[in-house]
Amino acid sequence: MLVRALKIPPAFLFLLVFFAFFGWQLSQGPSHEEGTVSMAPVPAEAPAERPAEKKTPRVAIMTFVTEERSYHHISLKSKDHYARRHGYDFIVDYEMHTDRPVIFWKYNMAERLIKTGKYDWIWWLDFDTLVTNTDIKVTDIIEEELATVTDPDAIDYLTTHDCNGLNSGSFLVRGHERSLKLLHDSFAIHDEAKKKDEQMSEQDATVQLLKDNKGMAETVHQVPQWKLNAFPQEIACFDDSSEAWKHGTFVIHFAGAWAHVKGNDPTGQLMKKYQDEIIWGDWKEFYDQ
Repeated sequence: MLVRALKIPPAFLFLLVFFAFFGWQLSQGPSHEEGTVSMAPVPAEAPAERPAEKKTPRVAIMTFVTEERSYHHISLKSKDHYARRHGYDFIVDYEMHTDRPVIFWKYNMAERLIKTGKYDWIWWLDFDTLVTNTDIKVTDIIEEELATVTDPDAIDYLTTHDCNGLNSGSFLVRGHERSLKLLHDSFAIHDEAKKKDEQMSEQDATVQLLKDNKGMAETVHQVPQWKLNAFPQEIACFDDSSEAWKHGTFVIHFAGAWAHVKGNDPTGQLMKKYQDEIIWGDWKEFYDQ
């Protein structure tokens, strides 16, 4: 009797082979050649640290006027407008209370503002000045100038010179208690001179102090005159740069106009002439409405 060979479907044959192989793998037990797999959750990567934001220096602008002037409005407007545009405080005194010459009151004001601890830098401007380019930030000038010295943190004063030496019509003082020493020592030099019936301005007293005290002199950095305290062509008393004010310059100072310009009101005349040169910026972008 002939026996017909059984025909097995290919799919069934493949399944038999698979189960045979799977059974063999189970019989081998766990492999010790491969590392164990941790089931612990993968820790999330720590977020990248953000770079520290640059702190904007806190600035106060100060001036005083103790009598009527023909240029009250334009002088105050240029300074107030500038302070508002850049978020600085603007402090004005209209009276002074000191036994020293009135010009020393700027040092009294600086001392008062330093002691508040509110400001990183305090900028003194004589009343016979105009901020003629309000685009420029005084904090940028501070940063630029400190970048040129060996130890920026040791500088407490930024000053300018004219053809006669130190000119304190526009200067910056760091809002730190150590800055008070220069002010107090200048007071002391004046008071000693007064005992000898000698007249001395705040400028003269400071010049004497910096000449006698080299350590104090090292805390003062001289800024180019045109950058912080420019004189117009009418008052040709420039520092070594010999640069006069021109359109786009930051500040103009009419120091000693009476000695250079003829007329009944030399400073007022110059104020009227140069006020049309002021770069104001758009007041709508920053003025309180």
